[in-house]
Parts: sequence; structure tokens; C-alpha cells
Amino acid sequence: MHLDIPTLTLVSLLMGISASIGFTSLMTVLHTQRVLRIWVTSIWISTVAIILIGLRNRIPDGLSIVLGNSLLVVANMLTLKGVAAHLELPLRWRWPSTFVLAYAAAFAWYVYVTPNLAIRLLMGSLQAMAFYLTYAYLLLRHGGPDIRTSCRIAGIVMLCNGLFYLARAFIPVDPGSGQNIMLAGTPVAATYVIGILAGLASYFALLQLITERLMVDLRHAARTDGLTGLLNRSAIVAEGRASLARCQQRGLPFALLVFDLDHFKRINDRWGHDAGDAVLQHVTAILREVTRWPDHFAGRYGGEEFVLGLPGADLAQGLEIAERLRHTLAHSHARIDQQSIPVTASIGVSTAQPGLRFEQLVRRADEAMYRTKFDGRNGVSLAEELSLRHATAGDSRC
Repeated sequence: MHLDIPTLTLVSLLMGISASIGFTSLMTVLHTQRVLRIWVTSIWISTVAIILIGLRNRIPDGLSIVLGNSLLVVANMLTLKGVAAHLELPLRWRWPSTFVLAYAAAFAWYVYVTPNLAIRLLMGSLQAMAFYLTYAYLLLRHGGPDIRTSCRIAGIVMLCNGLFYLARAFIPVDPGSGQNIMLAGTPVAATYVIGILAGLASYFALLQLITERLMVDLRHAARTDGLTGLLNRSAIVAEGRASLARCQQRGLPFALLVFDLDHFKRINDRWGHDAGDAVLQHVTAILREVTRWPDHFAGRYGGEEFVLGLPGADLAQGLEIAERLRHTLAHSHARIDQQSIPVTASIGVSTAQPGLRFEQLVRRADEAMYRTKFDGRNGVSLAEELSLRHATAGDSRC
């Protein structure tokens, strides 16, 4: 079977156009996905590069060879930027931009100063290998637990592609081809076939990365409060049940804080609901700043009421964190439109008892929190003390 490089280039071009249109259509639906926008740009630039390379002998070599191959490197650089963003890793533009300029200059040298098709093919193979192996390293090394499956699959695909381009660097060029890659011979043409399959596999790998990230985002959105980013009520109950069960199995204590913002309705009435939202976000920031407890969980239980679970914390430790939270809130102010809004909270603390379910623990802490409000707000009450008061009152009635 005769492998025709111009025909294979056309096939590669059609695949690139299809992928560009497909990813662009996906981007119109998932327009909030910044990483997808980066990858769509990369795919379109790669498609333009293939068009320029495919027009060899019909347009100037500066456009077809130098610009076309330089755009391939730009596309790879953007793909790398997208992978880094997907993994939430920083990537500065300086060294990739320097690499693109150096690569373009080297290609121009081997087109105009010392024409050499073999070296140009070697350069193209090595740069592709370097990028694919970098993708693979980042995906396999830095893929988080929530997206580990797609990162591993994509990492293996990228690793195989990188090894393919490494092998391609040693493919001999037909001596009679001169400087025309379209006449480079059957071995080089065969690598075009494998390259088309490698590109297709890369597109599917990127699609899988996007899909799993979207699933993670949807699960996160279902569990979190949109305003504060904390767990929502249903997620608090689910997390609390599981966390309490683990502590009970291991014989560990468990402390729970329920706190409500004082006079929150007055804040909404006086400054407006935007100010109320700002206060809730301010409280969330303070809560995250103050809480330094392993495996804790925090959530907005409803309205201006919050829950903080402290697995492994006893009563004294729970009380200490509650008092630190109360003190920090009382000495901080939320700000909106140059307005300073004082914030205080009434806190109730309860600890796990044998046979006590999580919902009962919340109820006990909630009752203690209302005792704080009854006593004048901006304070901390213990559910155990409240139970003792009830027991003492019962004994006195007897």
C-alpha cells in the first residue's frame, strides 16, 4: 500500500477542523470553563498550522514551513498552559515564549541559511516529544484525588505519544526528497498515520479531563452553599454522620459548634441584603482563619446559622475554639461600600455522648446557642451545662 503524505496531511487537516468545531461547540455550552477556552484556542492554532504546512509549494516557505511549524509549537505551549491550569499549577509565559522564538529562528535557519529537511523533522519530533512528556509528567504527578482517573488515563496517552515522537526522530528521510517533506518517503508517511491516531487520542484525553472536572464541579456545587462556599445543610448532615461514626468507632471525642449571627435582620434592614451577604462572607473568612483543626468541617446550616464539626476534639478544645471564634468576630468588622459593620455571634457547643446521633448533637448545640442569645448574645454556652440546669431544676421540683 502506498502512503501518500499530501493525502495524509489532508486527513490530518480534516480531523483538526472537526476537533476544532467540536471543542468550540462544547465551549459554547461550558463557557465558564477557562481551561476549555485555552485548549480550543490551541486546537484552532494547530489546525491553521496544518493548513499552512499542507500548502507547501503553493505559498512561500516562510509561511508554510517557518510559520506553520512555529504555530504548532504555540499550540503545544497553549495546551501545556491548559494542563497546568487544569491542575491548578502556576505556569509563567517567559520560558515557553522564549522557546517558541528560538524554535522559529532555528527553523528559519534550516530553511534559508542551511537547508536541511532531516534536521527540521528531527526538531519537530523532539519538540513534540518534549511537550507530550511534560504533559504526561504533570498529569501523572499532580493529578488531584478528585480527578485522578482522567489524569492517569490522559497521562498514559500523552506518555505514549511522547515515546512515539521520540521514535519518530530516528526515522530516515528518503535521500531523493531534497527539501520537500511531501516526498520524504514511506517510513515518514507511516509516522503521519500514527501521528493522526496520536492526535485523535490526545483529543479524547482532553475531553475526558474536561468531563471528569465537570463532574467534580457538579458534585461540589451540590454540596456547597453558593454564597459562602461552605457545606450546605444536606452535606453537613451527611459529613457529620460519617465523621461522628468514625469517632465513635475509634473511641475519639467529637465536638460540635452551632452559632448564629446576632441581630442579622437589623443588618439587612439597615444596610440592605448586599451588606448581609458581605457579612456572611466575612464570617466565612473568619471561620476559616480561626479554625485550625484536623479533618474539621464547616457549613452554613441555613440563613445566618453556621455549624462547625471538630472530630477528635473534647469539650475543653471545642470551648477554646468557640471562644476564639467569638472573640475574633467581635473584634472584626465586615465592610461594604466604605461602611464598617460590627458582627457578633451566639455560640452553642455540644459533645458526643454514647448512642447520640448527629442530628441530636446539632439539636443540643442549637439549644445551647439559644441559651446564649437569652443570656445577652455574643457569648458561648455549653450543652452539658444546659442539661445540668434542666436536671437540677427537675430535682428541685421533686
